[in-house]
Amino acid sequence: MDNLLETEYYDDDIDYQHPLASESCWESARFEQCRFKKLDMSEGKWRFCIFDECEFIDCDLSLLILNNSQFHSAIFIRCKLLGVDWTQADWTTHLGKPPKFKDCILNSGSFFGLALGAIQLLNCIVHDVDFTESSLVKARFIGSELNQSRFYNTNLTSADFTQAQGYQIDVRQNRVDKARFSRIEALGLLGALGIELVD
Repeated sequence: MDNLLETEYYDDDIDYQHPLASESCWESARFEQCRFKKLDMSEGKWRFCIFDECEFIDCDLSLLILNNSQFHSAIFIRCKLLGVDWTQADWTTHLGKPPKFKDCILNSGSFFGLALGAIQLLNCIVHDVDFTESSLVKARFIGSELNQSRFYNTNLTSADFTQAQGYQIDVRQNRVDKARFSRIEALGLLGALGIELVD
């Protein structure tokens, strides 16, 4: 597996024709305001990389290993992100905004225990994703499908689930103060309480 030389710096657009596209492991590279388009980095590795205000568009990043890489104000659009363990990234340095995902597929991933505040998952497919013990205050899940995703001891204060579907959130085991839910889907919150609704 090829590695990048240490402390490489990039500030240009990177697509599938860029020399980096053929590298399966990126290490100690810094990317500032880069736009990544149509990259296939599935099953690749990013080690100690920094992505500062970068956009990822139409990329396949499934099963990507994020070994201590950092994301500052990252935006993902129409990306495939199956099986990504986001806990492997370095979130200790909070520079910029939490990541934003739009029209992405994030199935079978994990955000276990992360404090990502106002993370945005807009119109995404988010099946079987672990949000246990996470702090997602002011997070936005607008229009996303959350089937079989796990919320346990999760701080969802002021989170927005407008038009989101498929979620199962036990209000006794999660903080949902001032969270927003669409009226019909919110009926699912009563399921964990053993309440039966009748017409």
